Amino acid sequence: MTSSTQTDLRRVTQEEKHQYQKALSFIILLIVALVMVSVTFLNPFFMKGQIRSDSNQVVVVRQVNKHFNTLAREIGARQSDDANLLTNKQTQLIADHIIDYTLKPWFKVNKLTLANDILYDINLNIDQGASSDAQLVQEKLKKQGSNAPYEVMDAFSLSTITVGGNVAFGLLLLNIVLMIMAVISLRSLFNEIRAAFTKKMLIHIMTASNMWAGFWLMLVAGIFALIPVIINVEAVAVLGYLLEIGSSIFLDFVIVGVLLYVFSAIPWKITSPNN
Repeated sequence: MTSSTQTDLRRVTQEEKHQYQKALSFIILLIVALVMVSVTFLNPFFMKGQIRSDSNQVVVVRQVNKHFNTLAREIGARQSDDANLLTNKQTQLIADHIIDYTLKPWFKVNKLTLANDILYDINLNIDQGASSDAQLVQEKLKKQGSNAPYEVMDAFSLSTITVGGNVAFGLLLLNIVLMIMAVISLRSLFNEIRAAFTKKMLIHIMTASNMWAGFWLMLVAGIFALIPVIINVEAVAVLGYLLEIGSSIFLDFVIVGVLLYVFSAIPWKITSPNN
């Protein structure tokens, strides 16, 4: 009878340990993911550096030129094919303004400001060394006068960019709220585990949770990183563009997951009940 009771107690303790481990894994994964998203996708300084990487420059040039070609057709400055009209440098400057506007930490309502910034870039950076078609666009825009920003607004889909910017700011606010709640939950759960288990078991549970969090981060981020490789996402409007740019960023997430897993594996093994 006594032996049966002791067995039941050990079984319940093991079940509780697994429950704590699952809860900790989820909270740690949530905190790491929210922090990573905030310092990468929602950080204008990081994203402006990211679009200058060798793998992403081609994507940026293609996307900006796509809208510039649309602008050329709308104002009657281009009738031929869709070859790139702008150079790498010219597209990067326009992309910088779009990123600054989109990730600025506030709600966006005035698209005209961004349209004027793009128009300023076009007027300033298209010179005698630019293609004749690009110079023709510049001349046609000057003739548009006060209507020029509205042509830019339409060609560059600034309404969609404004919506995306507001969604990004909403996500930033949500990230902050969720991180605060997750940290509070983590602290409460940690204190509960510390009161229920020995110091060795506490370390074992925490490191096991870190390993599971690292594994799920590697898995999910790895899948997102592979999507642009497996599927042609170019036609999926803004989301496709973000997936292409984000592919290399998700690889950074995978690296963080690997580090989290590796650095937790040794203390997890050392504090194993069998040692």
